[in-house]
Amino acid sequence: MDQTVGNTPLISVVMPVYNAGVYVREAIESILSQTCRDFELIIINDGSTDDSIQYIRAFHDDRIVYVENPGNKGLIYTLNKGIELARGAYIARMDADDICDPSRFEKQLREFQKDPELVICGSYIQTFGKREAKIDYMPSTHAEIMASVFISCPFAHPSVMLRKSALLDLEEIYRADYKHAEDYDLWSRLVFRGHTFNIPEFLLHYREHDKQVSTVFETVKYQTVGKIQRNLLNRLGLNPTEAELAIHLNIFKGISRQDMDYLKQNAAWFKKFHDAFMVQFSAFSVKFNRILASRWLKIGGNSGLGLKGLKFTLSQPFFSAKYVNFKDLIKIVYKSLTGYKQVEG
Repeated sequence: MDQTVGNTPLISVVMPVYNAGVYVREAIESILSQTCRDFELIIINDGSTDDSIQYIRAFHDDRIVYVENPGNKGLIYTLNKGIELARGAYIARMDADDICDPSRFEKQLREFQKDPELVICGSYIQTFGKREAKIDYMPSTHAEIMASVFISCPFAHPSVMLRKSALLDLEEIYRADYKHAEDYDLWSRLVFRGHTFNIPEFLLHYREHDKQVSTVFETVKYQTVGKIQRNLLNRLGLNPTEAELAIHLNIFKGISRQDMDYLKQNAAWFKKFHDAFMVQFSAFSVKFNRILASRWLKIGGNSGLGLKGLKFTLSQPFFSAKYVNFKDLIKIVYKSLTGYKQVEG
């Protein structure tokens, strides 16, 4: 099943496998069914103790390169090993429990061919499994991604294709100190080295189940996210206190407190963050202001502070109503009048 020596593939697909026997057949089939066929599929068995190997060895395709780790070495080690083995000019990520749309590689490759400075190309994803299916709409353009990356992870890891030369320019690729958010750490460095894009259609079916790392290690993941966001804020010349970093981490969640002093602390940090971003990245100001205004409205609207909180929320110097849609403005007025709150604890 190991690939024979021949022409260098254009794309190297890196797919770690650990106890994914229930799902891995569908994942492999979705790769082998791609309309773009110029790839190698590097499957790395990371010490599985289930029947994953039986499902993998059932495939007989010269594009498959099967590798076994000496025991369970973990995702970060396995991803770096896959990139080290990769012969293609582009690296496509794939998880052993997800399913690709047949046109995924063809559409991503087209974007790289159109833009020689493109370093990351992802897509929207459609979740399925333990909850009702939904589409996750990732930020699409480079401006949207740059405006988002300081607040949240702008790519779905198993949806991305990467320019390998850009990865090899980094001192480290996936870093062991950023376990359970190693993808966000990578994007937080790679976005500054070229253009980025998420194709605005879902090209990956993302399976949700209780044994996912993102579910089991949720607390550790958010600790790592805090470290990543501190690095990003340092890039803006900011050195947040622990209290400020906690507020920043909450920008994405939008959870508030029924406490005017806390709302004022949020406003002070939002202004500091806004002003620092504008100094370095004013080219992305419109997208950034839209994101920040939306997040600020959510925190103000969830505070349960009534009309007093509403007046304070709308009067901040970093906020402008032109960056939010009418529906969101109506929503915060309604929340303020009804005393709605979504607060910590």
